[in-house]
Amino acid sequence: MAIPFIDFRPAQVMGDKEVYVCYYVIDPTCDQLKRRRIRCNRIRNPRERAKYATLLCAEINRKLYNGWNPLIGEDSASTKRVSIVEAATDHVRRKAKDLRKDSVRSYRSKLSFFTRWCEKAGISDWLCGRFTSAHAASLLDEYGEGGRSTYSYNSMLQFLKGLFRSLVSEGLVSCNPFATFKGKKRETKRRVTIPKQDRKRILNYFHKREMSGYVAMIRLCFRYLIRPKEMLMLRIRDIDFDSGLLRIPPEVSKNHTERIIALGYDVMKYFQELQKGEYNADNYIFSTHFKPGDRLYTTKNMFATWQKMRENLSLPDSYHFYSLKDTGITEMLESGMPSKFVKDLAGRHSLSMTERYLHVSDARRILKANTVRF
Repeated sequence: MAIPFIDFRPAQVMGDKEVYVCYYVIDPTCDQLKRRRIRCNRIRNPRERAKYATLLCAEINRKLYNGWNPLIGEDSASTKRVSIVEAATDHVRRKAKDLRKDSVRSYRSKLSFFTRWCEKAGISDWLCGRFTSAHAASLLDEYGEGGRSTYSYNSMLQFLKGLFRSLVSEGLVSCNPFATFKGKKRETKRRVTIPKQDRKRILNYFHKREMSGYVAMIRLCFRYLIRPKEMLMLRIRDIDFDSGLLRIPPEVSKNHTERIIALGYDVMKYFQELQKGEYNADNYIFSTHFKPGDRLYTTKNMFATWQKMRENLSLPDSYHFYSLKDTGITEMLESGMPSKFVKDLAGRHSLSMTERYLHVSDARRILKANTVRF
Protein backbone atom coordinates (compact mmCIF):
# COMPACT_ATOMS: atom_id res chain seq x y z
CA MET A 1 0.00 0.00 0.00
CA ALA A 2 1.27 3.48 -0.85
CA ILE A 3 2.28 5.82 1.94
CA PRO A 4 0.10 8.97 1.75
CA PHE A 5 1.85 12.30 1.28
CA ILE A 6 5.17 10.50 0.57
CA ASP A 7 4.39 8.44 -2.51
CA PHE A 8 1.55 10.78 -3.56
CA ARG A 9 -0.56 13.80 -2.71
CA PRO A 10 -4.33 13.28 -2.81
CA ALA A 11 -6.37 14.54 -5.74
CA GLN A 12 -8.27 17.82 -5.46
CA VAL A 13 -10.75 19.67 -7.64
CA MET A 14 -9.13 22.88 -8.80
CA GLY A 15 -10.07 25.91 -10.88
CA ASP A 16 -13.18 27.89 -11.52
CA LYS A 17 -13.69 28.56 -15.18
CA GLU A 18 -11.30 25.81 -16.10
CA VAL A 19 -12.08 22.92 -13.79
CA TYR A 20 -9.53 20.14 -13.41
CA VAL A 21 -8.48 17.42 -11.00
CA CYS A 22 -4.91 17.76 -9.73
CA TYR A 23 -2.80 15.23 -7.83
CA TYR A 24 0.88 14.31 -7.36
CA VAL A 25 2.52 10.89 -7.65
CA ILE A 26 6.09 9.77 -7.23
CA ASP A 27 8.13 9.45 -10.42
CA PRO A 28 10.12 6.23 -9.93
CA THR A 29 12.86 7.37 -12.34
CA CYS A 30 13.85 10.34 -10.18
CA ASP A 31 12.15 9.70 -6.82
CA GLN A 32 10.33 13.05 -6.98
CA LEU A 33 6.65 13.99 -6.91
CA LYS A 34 5.23 14.88 -10.31
CA ARG A 35 1.98 16.73 -10.88
CA ARG A 36 -0.81 15.15 -12.89
CA ARG A 37 -3.83 17.10 -14.16
CA ILE A 38 -7.07 15.96 -15.75
CA ARG A 39 -9.17 18.71 -17.37
CA CYS A 40 -12.94 18.43 -17.06
CA ASN A 41 -14.03 21.31 -19.33
CA ARG A 42 -15.28 19.00 -22.06
CA ILE A 43 -18.50 18.79 -19.97
CA ARG A 44 -20.27 22.03 -20.78
CA ASN A 45 -22.88 22.07 -18.02
CA PRO A 46 -21.18 23.67 -14.95
CA ARG A 47 -23.19 21.61 -12.46
CA GLU A 48 -22.51 18.34 -14.28
CA ARG A 49 -18.86 19.35 -14.68
CA ALA A 50 -18.45 19.90 -10.93
CA LYS A 51 -20.23 16.63 -10.16
CA TYR A 52 -18.02 14.73 -12.58
CA ALA A 53 -14.84 16.32 -11.16
CA THR A 54 -15.84 15.40 -7.59
CA LEU A 55 -16.56 11.77 -8.51
CA LEU A 56 -13.31 11.55 -10.52
CA CYS A 57 -11.36 12.99 -7.59
CA ALA A 58 -12.84 10.40 -5.22
CA GLU A 59 -12.06 7.54 -7.61
CA ILE A 60 -8.43 8.67 -8.11
CA ASN A 61 -7.90 8.98 -4.34
CA ARG A 62 -9.34 5.52 -3.77
CA LYS A 63 -6.83 4.12 -6.26
CA LEU A 64 -3.94 6.18 -4.87
CA TYR A 65 -4.53 4.90 -1.34
CA ASN A 66 -4.50 1.37 -2.74
CA GLY A 67 -1.03 1.86 -4.24
CA TRP A 68 -1.90 2.88 -7.80
CA ASN A 69 0.56 5.06 -9.70
CA PRO A 70 -0.12 6.01 -13.34
CA LEU A 71 3.62 6.49 -13.93
CA ILE A 72 4.27 2.84 -13.20
CA GLY A 73 2.95 0.29 -15.64
CA GLU A 74 2.00 -3.14 -14.38
CA ASP A 75 4.64 -4.81 -16.56
CA SER A 76 7.20 -2.05 -16.26
CA ALA A 77 10.61 -2.54 -14.71
CA SER A 78 10.10 0.78 -12.99
CA THR A 79 7.95 -0.97 -10.41
CA LYS A 80 11.29 -2.05 -8.95
CA ARG A 81 12.37 0.91 -6.89
CA VAL A 82 15.99 -0.17 -6.79
CA SER A 83 18.96 1.96 -5.85
CA ILE A 84 21.58 3.05 -8.35
CA VAL A 85 24.15 0.65 -6.89
CA GLU A 86 21.71 -2.28 -6.92
CA ALA A 87 20.81 -1.56 -10.54
CA ALA A 88 24.48 -1.34 -11.60
CA THR A 89 25.32 -4.58 -9.79
CA ASP A 90 22.40 -6.37 -11.45
CA HIS A 91 23.48 -5.02 -14.86
CA VAL A 92 26.99 -6.46 -14.49
CA ARG A 93 25.60 -9.75 -13.18
CA ARG A 94 23.48 -10.13 -16.32
CA LYS A 95 26.29 -9.09 -18.67
CA ALA A 96 28.70 -11.56 -17.05
CA LYS A 97 26.71 -14.46 -18.49
CA ASP A 98 27.77 -13.55 -22.05
CA LEU A 99 31.31 -12.25 -21.45
CA ARG A 100 34.72 -13.88 -21.40
CA LYS A 101 36.36 -14.24 -17.99
CA ASP A 102 38.84 -11.42 -18.60
CA SER A 103 35.99 -9.14 -19.69
CA VAL A 104 34.03 -10.07 -16.56
CA ARG A 105 36.99 -9.02 -14.42
CA SER A 106 37.12 -5.70 -16.26
CA TYR A 107 33.39 -5.09 -15.75
CA ARG A 108 33.61 -5.93 -12.06
CA SER A 109 36.58 -3.61 -11.62
CA LYS A 110 34.62 -0.74 -13.17
CA LEU A 111 31.57 -1.61 -11.06
CA SER A 112 33.77 -1.53 -7.95
CA PHE A 113 34.96 1.99 -8.75
CA PHE A 114 31.40 3.13 -9.51
CA THR A 115 30.15 1.66 -6.22
CA ARG A 116 32.94 3.26 -4.19
CA TRP A 117 32.33 6.62 -5.83
CA CYS A 118 28.59 6.47 -5.06
CA GLU A 119 29.32 5.61 -1.42
CA LYS A 120 31.79 8.49 -1.19
CA ALA A 121 29.26 10.87 -2.74
CA GLY A 122 26.53 9.63 -0.38
CA ILE A 123 24.17 8.53 -3.15
CA SER A 124 24.36 4.73 -2.88
CA ASP A 125 20.71 4.50 -1.80
CA TRP A 126 19.37 6.93 -4.37
CA LEU A 127 17.02 5.74 -7.07
CA CYS A 128 18.61 5.59 -10.50
CA GLY A 129 16.85 8.64 -11.91
CA ARG A 130 18.40 10.98 -9.36
CA PHE A 131 21.83 10.42 -10.92
CA THR A 132 22.36 13.51 -13.08
CA SER A 133 24.86 14.71 -15.68
CA ALA A 134 26.53 16.74 -12.90
CA HIS A 135 27.19 13.48 -11.01
CA ALA A 136 28.46 11.94 -14.24
CA ALA A 137 30.92 14.80 -14.79
CA SER A 138 32.19 14.58 -11.22
CA LEU A 139 32.68 10.81 -11.44
CA LEU A 140 34.58 11.03 -14.74
CA ASP A 141 36.76 13.86 -13.43
CA GLU A 142 37.79 11.77 -10.43
CA TYR A 143 38.42 8.71 -12.59
CA GLY A 144 40.53 10.73 -15.03
CA GLU A 145 42.62 12.22 -12.24
CA GLY A 146 43.71 8.77 -11.08
CA GLY A 147 46.64 8.65 -13.49
CA ARG A 148 44.82 6.23 -15.78
CA SER A 149 45.51 5.94 -19.48
CA THR A 150 43.32 7.36 -22.21
CA TYR A 151 42.29 3.80 -23.08
CA SER A 152 41.17 3.11 -19.49
CA TYR A 153 39.22 6.38 -19.33
CA ASN A 154 37.40 5.68 -22.60
CA SER A 155 36.71 2.11 -21.54
CA MET A 156 35.15 3.34 -18.28
CA LEU A 157 33.03 5.87 -20.18
CA GLN A 158 31.74 3.15 -22.52
CA PHE A 159 30.89 0.97 -19.53
CA LEU A 160 28.88 3.78 -17.90
CA LYS A 161 27.09 4.66 -21.14
CA GLY A 162 26.13 1.02 -21.58
CA LEU A 163 24.96 0.78 -17.98
CA PHE A 164 22.61 3.74 -18.26
CA ARG A 165 21.38 2.73 -21.72
CA SER A 166 20.26 -0.48 -20.06
CA LEU A 167 18.57 1.46 -17.24
CA VAL A 168 16.76 3.65 -19.79
CA SER A 169 15.43 0.55 -21.59
CA GLU A 170 14.24 -0.85 -18.24
CA GLY A 171 12.37 2.34 -17.42
CA LEU A 172 14.54 3.05 -14.36
CA VAL A 173 15.82 6.36 -15.75
CA SER A 174 14.38 8.76 -18.29
CA CYS A 175 17.67 9.70 -19.96
CA ASN A 176 21.33 8.71 -20.07
CA PRO A 177 23.44 11.19 -18.02
CA PHE A 178 26.61 10.05 -19.82
CA ALA A 179 25.22 10.37 -23.36
CA THR A 180 26.78 13.78 -24.09
CA PHE A 181 30.25 12.94 -22.80
CA LYS A 182 32.89 12.14 -25.40
CA GLY A 183 35.95 9.95 -24.99
CA LYS A 184 39.43 11.36 -24.90
CA LYS A 185 41.36 11.45 -28.13
CA ARG A 186 43.74 8.54 -28.20
CA GLU A 187 47.33 9.12 -29.15
CA THR A 188 48.57 7.34 -32.24
CA LYS A 189 49.96 4.01 -31.16
CA ARG A 190 53.72 4.03 -31.31
CA ARG A 191 55.02 0.84 -32.88
CA VAL A 192 58.26 -0.24 -31.21
CA THR A 193 60.31 -3.10 -32.63
CA ILE A 194 62.87 -5.03 -30.63
CA PRO A 195 66.25 -5.51 -32.38
CA LYS A 196 67.57 -9.03 -32.84
CA GLN A 197 70.48 -8.59 -30.42
CA ASP A 198 68.06 -7.56 -27.64
CA ARG A 199 65.75 -10.46 -28.45
CA LYS A 200 68.66 -12.85 -27.93
CA ARG A 201 69.41 -11.26 -24.56
CA ILE A 202 65.77 -11.68 -23.55
CA LEU A 203 65.71 -15.37 -24.50
CA ASN A 204 69.00 -16.02 -22.67
CA TYR A 205 67.57 -14.36 -19.56
CA PHE A 206 64.62 -16.78 -19.40
CA HIS A 207 66.68 -19.81 -20.50
CA LYS A 208 69.10 -19.27 -17.61
CA ARG A 209 66.17 -19.25 -15.20
CA GLU A 210 64.74 -22.40 -16.80
CA MET A 211 61.48 -20.61 -17.65
CA SER A 212 60.76 -22.64 -20.78
CA GLY A 213 57.04 -21.88 -20.56
CA TYR A 214 57.69 -18.15 -20.76
CA VAL A 215 60.08 -18.70 -23.67
CA ALA A 216 57.29 -20.56 -25.49
CA MET A 217 54.95 -17.62 -24.88
CA ILE A 218 57.52 -15.21 -26.32
CA ARG A 219 57.80 -17.34 -29.46
CA LEU A 220 54.01 -17.65 -29.80
CA CYS A 221 53.66 -13.88 -29.68
CA PHE A 222 56.61 -13.06 -31.98
CA ARG A 223 56.38 -15.72 -34.67
CA TYR A 224 52.74 -16.81 -34.50
CA LEU A 225 51.20 -13.44 -33.51
CA ILE A 226 49.05 -14.88 -30.72
CA ARG A 227 47.83 -12.19 -28.33
CA PRO A 228 48.79 -12.41 -24.63
CA LYS A 229 45.20 -12.86 -23.43
CA GLU A 230 44.55 -15.50 -26.07
CA MET A 231 47.53 -17.67 -25.14
CA LEU A 232 46.70 -17.53 -21.43
CA MET A 233 43.24 -18.93 -22.18
CA LEU A 234 44.52 -21.81 -24.29
CA ARG A 235 44.18 -25.34 -22.90
CA ILE A 236 46.17 -28.49 -23.62
CA ARG A 237 43.22 -29.90 -25.57
CA ASP A 238 43.75 -27.10 -28.12
CA ILE A 239 47.10 -28.64 -29.18
CA ASP A 240 47.13 -31.33 -31.86
CA PHE A 241 50.43 -33.01 -30.98
CA ASP A 242 50.40 -35.31 -34.03
CA SER A 243 49.89 -32.67 -36.71
CA GLY A 244 51.59 -29.77 -34.94
CA LEU A 245 48.49 -27.59 -35.10
CA LEU A 246 47.21 -25.18 -32.47
CA ARG A 247 43.53 -24.25 -32.36
CA ILE A 248 42.46 -20.81 -31.12
CA PRO A 249 38.78 -21.42 -30.18
CA PRO A 250 36.17 -18.71 -30.92
CA GLU A 251 35.60 -18.11 -27.20
CA VAL A 252 39.33 -17.39 -26.83
CA SER A 253 40.01 -15.44 -30.02
CA LYS A 254 39.73 -11.66 -29.72
CA ASN A 255 37.64 -11.55 -32.90
CA HIS A 256 35.52 -14.55 -31.79
CA THR A 257 36.63 -16.44 -34.91
CA GLU A 258 38.40 -19.78 -34.77
CA ARG A 259 42.01 -19.81 -35.99
CA ILE A 260 44.19 -22.81 -36.79
CA ILE A 261 47.92 -22.16 -36.54
CA ALA A 262 50.63 -24.52 -37.76
CA LEU A 263 53.51 -24.50 -35.28
CA GLY A 264 57.18 -25.04 -36.00
CA TYR A 265 59.71 -27.08 -34.03
CA ASP A 266 60.64 -24.04 -31.91
CA VAL A 267 57.34 -24.30 -29.98
CA MET A 268 56.24 -27.88 -30.64
CA LYS A 269 59.41 -29.14 -28.93
CA TYR A 270 58.19 -27.54 -25.69
CA PHE A 271 54.60 -28.72 -26.18
CA GLN A 272 55.70 -32.29 -26.80
CA GLU A 273 57.52 -32.22 -23.47
CA LEU A 274 54.16 -31.49 -21.85
CA GLN A 275 52.89 -34.89 -22.99
CA LYS A 276 55.29 -36.50 -20.54
CA GLY A 277 53.74 -34.65 -17.61
CA GLU A 278 50.62 -35.58 -15.68
CA TYR A 279 48.39 -32.90 -17.11
CA ASN A 280 44.81 -33.28 -18.24
CA ALA A 281 43.29 -31.86 -21.41
CA ASP A 282 41.39 -29.14 -19.54
CA ASN A 283 44.52 -27.64 -17.98
CA TYR A 284 45.55 -24.20 -19.17
CA ILE A 285 48.86 -24.41 -21.05
CA PHE A 286 50.29 -21.39 -19.23
CA SER A 287 49.09 -21.29 -15.65
CA THR A 288 50.98 -20.77 -12.35
CA HIS A 289 54.70 -20.20 -13.04
CA PHE A 290 53.72 -20.39 -16.73
CA LYS A 291 53.32 -24.15 -16.54
CA PRO A 292 50.12 -26.17 -17.18
CA GLY A 293 47.51 -25.96 -14.44
CA ASP A 294 43.84 -25.36 -13.67
CA ARG A 295 44.24 -21.70 -12.70
CA LEU A 296 43.57 -19.02 -15.31
CA TYR A 297 46.57 -16.70 -15.13
CA THR A 298 46.21 -13.00 -15.92
CA THR A 299 48.23 -10.73 -18.20
CA LYS A 300 49.17 -8.81 -15.06
CA ASN A 301 51.40 -11.72 -14.02
CA MET A 302 52.82 -12.04 -17.51
CA PHE A 303 53.65 -8.35 -17.82
CA ALA A 304 55.12 -8.15 -14.30
CA THR A 305 57.58 -10.92 -15.23
CA TRP A 306 58.45 -9.06 -18.43
CA GLN A 307 59.02 -5.81 -16.57
CA LYS A 308 61.35 -7.49 -14.08
CA MET A 309 63.39 -8.91 -16.97
CA ARG A 310 63.52 -5.52 -18.67
CA GLU A 311 64.81 -3.86 -15.50
CA ASN A 312 67.46 -6.54 -14.94
CA LEU A 313 68.71 -6.20 -18.52
CA SER A 314 68.40 -2.37 -18.53
CA LEU A 315 66.23 -2.47 -21.63
CA PRO A 316 64.11 0.55 -22.71
CA ASP A 317 60.68 1.06 -21.12
CA SER A 318 59.26 1.15 -24.65
CA TYR A 319 59.88 -2.61 -24.97
CA HIS A 320 56.55 -4.14 -24.00
CA PHE A 321 55.59 -7.80 -24.27
CA TYR A 322 53.19 -6.76 -27.03
CA SER A 323 56.19 -5.27 -28.88
CA LEU A 324 57.09 -8.85 -29.77
CA LYS A 325 53.97 -9.05 -31.92
CA ASP A 326 54.69 -5.67 -33.54
CA THR A 327 58.26 -6.81 -34.23
CA GLY A 328 57.09 -10.10 -35.71
CA ILE A 329 54.60 -8.42 -38.06
CA THR A 330 57.15 -5.85 -39.20
CA GLU A 331 59.86 -8.42 -39.93
CA MET A 332 57.42 -10.73 -41.73
CA LEU A 333 56.37 -7.92 -44.05
CA GLU A 334 59.99 -6.85 -44.59
CA SER A 335 60.89 -10.41 -45.55
CA GLY A 336 58.32 -10.28 -48.34
CA MET A 337 55.63 -12.40 -46.68
CA PRO A 338 52.27 -11.47 -48.28
CA SER A 339 50.25 -9.16 -46.08
CA LYS A 340 47.23 -11.46 -46.44
CA PHE A 341 49.17 -14.29 -44.77
CA VAL A 342 50.21 -11.94 -41.97
CA LYS A 343 46.60 -10.80 -41.58
CA ASP A 344 45.32 -14.38 -41.32
CA LEU A 345 48.05 -15.38 -38.87
CA ALA A 346 47.28 -12.39 -36.65
CA GLY A 347 43.52 -13.02 -36.83
CA ARG A 348 42.67 -9.58 -38.20
CA HIS A 349 39.49 -8.74 -40.10
CA SER A 350 41.07 -6.44 -42.67
CA LEU A 351 44.35 -5.87 -44.44
CA SER A 352 44.30 -2.18 -43.52
CA MET A 353 45.16 -3.00 -39.89
CA THR A 354 48.12 -5.14 -40.94
CA GLU A 355 49.36 -2.72 -43.57
CA ARG A 356 49.85 -0.01 -40.95
CA TYR A 357 53.14 -1.76 -40.29
CA LEU A 358 54.24 -1.49 -43.91
CA HIS A 359 55.45 2.10 -43.51
CA VAL A 360 58.46 0.80 -41.55
CA SER A 361 59.35 -1.67 -44.29
CA ASP A 362 58.77 0.87 -47.05
CA ALA A 363 60.89 3.50 -45.33
CA ARG A 364 63.84 1.11 -45.11
CA ARG A 365 63.45 -0.06 -48.70
CA ILE A 366 63.40 3.55 -49.88
CA LEU A 367 66.56 4.36 -47.94
CA LYS A 368 68.33 1.31 -49.38
CA ALA A 369 67.36 2.31 -52.91
CA ASN A 370 68.21 5.98 -52.43
CA THR A 371 71.93 6.20 -53.28
CA VAL A 372 72.20 9.92 -54.04
CA ARG A 373 74.78 11.92 -52.12
CA PHE A 374 75.04 15.68 -51.56
